[in-house]
Amino acid sequence: MQMSGQHVIIDGACASTCTILLGAIPRNRICVTPRAVLAFPSAWDLTLLSPETSRPGTLYLLAHHPDGVRRWISRHGGLRTETIYLRWPEIATLLPARR
Repeated sequence: MQMSGQHVIIDGACASTCTILLGAIPRNRICVTPRAVLAFPSAWDLTLLSPETSRPGTLYLLAHHPDGVRRWISRHGGLRTETIYLRWPEIATLLPARR
């Protein structure tokens, strides 16, 4: 999608892997509406006993978010077992808004 030149409008829930697009698509081709919600969980590994958080996977996720989003995640305690949510109006301070 980065090379296609298409624009992306986030108009609802964008969770986990979807949020990696924030770092893959130029900021001037992404916009959010007041209904947009970005969900940021840590990465997980499935084990024989139970799922466990994955530090390498979580670091990978963080590395693929834009700087402003990484700073927001850091201010909210970082990626951890509990999902954190970025909502309107705060989301509009980090990404172009479309009303």
